[in-house]
Amino acid sequence: MEKNKNTVIAAISFALVGVITAAAGYFYRIQTVEIARNVIISLLGMGTILYLLAHDVQKGFLSYDNAEHRSRFLFLFLISLLCAVGFPIIPAAGWPYPVIFLTLSLFSGSFIGLVAGALLLLLTVLHGGNAGAADFFLYFVTGTVVIALFRELDEKYEVGVRTFAAQLLFFVAMSAVYVLPVNEVFSLELFLIPIINVSVTWLLMMAVFRYFSVSVMHKYSEEYRKLSFQGNPLLIELKEKDKEEYFHAIHTAHLCAKVAKNLSMDVTLLQVGGYYHRIGMLKGENTWENVEEVGRANDFPPALMNLLKEYWKKPEGTQSKEAAVLKLSDAVITVVKGMFKKDANVILNYPLLMDAIFRKRIESGTLDESLISISELNTIKKVFLEEKLYYDFLR
Repeated sequence: MEKNKNTVIAAISFALVGVITAAAGYFYRIQTVEIARNVIISLLGMGTILYLLAHDVQKGFLSYDNAEHRSRFLFLFLISLLCAVGFPIIPAAGWPYPVIFLTLSLFSGSFIGLVAGALLLLLTVLHGGNAGAADFFLYFVTGTVVIALFRELDEKYEVGVRTFAAQLLFFVAMSAVYVLPVNEVFSLELFLIPIINVSVTWLLMMAVFRYFSVSVMHKYSEEYRKLSFQGNPLLIELKEKDKEEYFHAIHTAHLCAKVAKNLSMDVTLLQVGGYYHRIGMLKGENTWENVEEVGRANDFPPALMNLLKEYWKKPEGTQSKEAAVLKLSDAVITVVKGMFKKDANVILNYPLLMDAIFRKRIESGTLDESLISISELNTIKKVFLEEKLYYDFLR
């Protein structure tokens, strides 16, 4: 059902791109041959974007919750398309294209945002009689820089310095393209349009960041805050039902959080994943079906549900780094706790033990489809070895 819905939305979006492009051509009274050219280019570009979107959803390449909200991206793309075909009305020095590149990349992925932004920029240039290669190059380069600067945002949401850097570069680039070639006496008036564009672009970027924060980055902040509280009713119920499982979850969450901090991952997501990866015990046997039932009944955020599903079931595409960290953390707690259970006084050789755990995980194929790198695996192992004193709590 969901697949059919996405297909219909994609088909409608594809058709609208052609209609809007054709309508823009008639509005600007360009030749029929050029209208046909623009429509063909727009449809080829849109087809590529839809393919990339479907591919990245399947492979798990999209950031944040964008895989679950493809229609949101398509809506924003169509709004951006309307802006793109309207930009030729104003001077090329006034196009706020960094905002377009930023919006499309944040709500899809870096590569899709770059392709989509480039397509819209090309359509703007094709419909703008006085626009040319210099205009395209200026906005493509500045758009690429914006995507590079904001391709990874975490819960800290630190955008101030990067926004300043992006706007400074944008102003310098516009000055080089639109001010330096002017054969007039130097005056501040020459910088008027670039200054206005930078100011408008900054305001629009702040609006985009605000919307992104509310709708994506911090949409489930309250839910995560409640779930990360060890006094959460679900954790209390787990403790009352099976104290050993409860403490296993607490210790797993501790290791997950430590690794997340060292690898700049989402600390809250991994910590909460550690807390609730065994919550299926509340329904009897600890299975994915029971975990899913508890999660849906308690409105677990989508990202958490996806992480728990990856922990329990092999994903169709690649496995996220977070799922690999959760599995490794759980394995370490399981092994160390099991050895202490056999002999509470045993002195463990942690370097050899970690080597054995990681080797077994790799040989078993658990990490075959994981996005995690060898370098990151070494960092995880180092973090686990630094926790030797913490493992005494497992005795």
